[in-house]
Amino acid sequence: MLPGGSMQRKEQGFTLIELMITIAIFTIISMMAAPSFGDMMLSQNLNKSTQNLILTLNEARSKAALERRSIRVDLLPNESIPMPTNTPVLVNWRPTGKAILKSGSPVSITFDITGAVSGANTDTTFQICNKSGGVKSKIISISKMGTIQQTTEGTC
Repeated sequence: MLPGGSMQRKEQGFTLIELMITIAIFTIISMMAAPSFGDMMLSQNLNKSTQNLILTLNEARSKAALERRSIRVDLLPNESIPMPTNTPVLVNWRPTGKAILKSGSPVSITFDITGAVSGANTDTTFQICNKSGGVKSKIISISKMGTIQQTTEGTC
C-alpha cells in the first residue's frame, strides 16, 4: 500500500488482447503491401535482365572486334532452360527471375570481326517481358553496324 491507502498496480507487459490486435493490424498491412512487392520484384527482374543483355551484347561485340573473330551470343528464353555445355557458342544469356524473352525475338546474334551484326540487313530487336503473359516489356535494338540502342518500354 502506498501512503494514503491506495494500491499501485505493477505493469508486467502486454495483455493477450493487445497482442492479438497488434498482430491483426500487422497482418492487414502486410496483405495490402504484398501485391505491390510482387510487382516491384517483377520490375526489378525485368530491369536486371535488360541490363544484363545489354552488357552481354556489348562484351560479345567488343570481344569480336578485339580478337578479330566472330562471336555468337545465344539467348535462352527463360530460366528453366539449362545453360548448354561443350558448345562452340562463346556467350550465353538468360533472363532473371520470371522475366522471359518474348517469343518471336531472335534467339541468337553473331558479331563479326568488325563488331557489326553478321548477315543483318536491318536492325535486330529483342523484347524481354516481365513474366509469361505479362504486360510490361523492354525492347533492345541493335543496328546492323552493331550499335546497341537504348531500351524502350513496350507491352508483351
